[in-house]
Amino acid sequence: MLSPPTPSVPSVPPVPPTPSAPPAPAGGPATRPAAAQPRPPATEAPWAGDATALVESYRRGEHSPVAELEAVLAAVGRSRLGAVTYVDADAARRAAAAADPGLPLGGVPIAVKELEQVAGWPRADASVPLRARRSARHSTQIRRLIAAGAIPVVQTTSSELARGAHTASRLHGITRNPWRLTASAGGSSGGSAAAVAGGLVALATATDGGGSTRQPAALCGLPGLKVTWRIVPGGPEPVLEPFTVVTTTLSRSVRDLARALDVTVGFDPRDPFSTPMTGRFEAGLGMVPTAGLRVAWLPELGGAQLDAGVVTAVEQALHGLVRSAGLRLVPVTPPVVPGPSEAFAAIAALRIRRWLGPSWPDCADELTDEIRAVMESTDRLDARVLTGLDTYRIDVIETMAAVFDEVDLVACPTTGEAFDAETGTPGPGPLALANVSGCPAISIPAGTGPAGLPVGLHLFAAHHRDDLLLELAATAEREHPWPLVAPGSPC
Repeated sequence: MLSPPTPSVPSVPPVPPTPSAPPAPAGGPATRPAAAQPRPPATEAPWAGDATALVESYRRGEHSPVAELEAVLAAVGRSRLGAVTYVDADAARRAAAAADPGLPLGGVPIAVKELEQVAGWPRADASVPLRARRSARHSTQIRRLIAAGAIPVVQTTSSELARGAHTASRLHGITRNPWRLTASAGGSSGGSAAAVAGGLVALATATDGGGSTRQPAALCGLPGLKVTWRIVPGGPEPVLEPFTVVTTTLSRSVRDLARALDVTVGFDPRDPFSTPMTGRFEAGLGMVPTAGLRVAWLPELGGAQLDAGVVTAVEQALHGLVRSAGLRLVPVTPPVVPGPSEAFAAIAALRIRRWLGPSWPDCADELTDEIRAVMESTDRLDARVLTGLDTYRIDVIETMAAVFDEVDLVACPTTGEAFDAETGTPGPGPLALANVSGCPAISIPAGTGPAGLPVGLHLFAAHHRDDLLLELAATAEREHPWPLVAPGSPC
């Protein structure tokens, strides 16, 4: 979920590691014991291109999964981003030695957001009271990515229990933006965005419950897709209420997003809301008709109040896409977006209560101010608040459906430039509209704003038009290529 973060994260004493995650050297992440077999020498830096090109280099015999993994491990050990919480070097080395480059992601090292389960890995969800938890099995997305050849190597940071638009917690500290280390990487998938843009890995998993993939993607200069609800299954314990959270990936290129989607979509019996579709997203790039589609430019959607320079930069990017894709800009009356719902916030709060309830209120001093406030709110929760949830959800769905009766696409800035990592906070915006309504949305890199940091062009489309959003992002990428990694990466 994406919601305003607390301005700062109070310091706490270091958390002792659990037995299966021994302490790392100062400044480094936790790691499993070193493998007994000799380690091959690391290359100078990890792959700086996209995952698709990495697989192609393996197939040509120009590079090897083993060498790439060692480069990733070395870069993670040097990184200043604060993006990695755990390293599974032993299992990754075994997988790299047996990698099959013939698979779609064969031999590609990936990072996994700490809210997604990998068997045996920590499952703290960035919360100190949960630091002893471990995952018993893989999530559905991870299981499918591994089947496609991907190699989970590191776990990346999230804001505590995915609350907040800034990845900072008492357990892991602050995650920093590779474009400027004093700036935030966003949240809640800030660790994954920083790791990909910061040159550590070419692909990482993410979640989006209120903008948590698209906002950090925009702040770190990456494309970020929030898929139509549940075309990628949740699980193994699918989050249902408040019916907003999707699981996805962060990458450096549109074709990587499409390839990852191809291997992860489709029904799973553990998620009764997942859809029985098959993936043809990568093969379809370049074949989705866009000429004549109507797009509305709504820079203040969702109450956004952005710097004029950011709005200008993003609007210029939109005009370039309109020309390249043959779109038609059409005027529409800005929709009246339903305001924040107490019921919606309460449903999300109850899920957090489920996780932290057994240790509440004894754990109060271990929580960030925001999560402590959430727990206190559940103590006072009046059941009558929940009766408004369906009304709010229907209002948002109807609002977005009415917009798509008039246009095919809605465009706006994704967010402003990255705010200060120590003290800054993001303002309101439109991102959660895609989550509440279930429609897909994408953030496309749109250059930099007045402060020299990345900004994103945000597009909404109607349900199950993920292919259209990928097509338009690929058009923008072709016409105006963006840096695949931040300047100076790996950092």
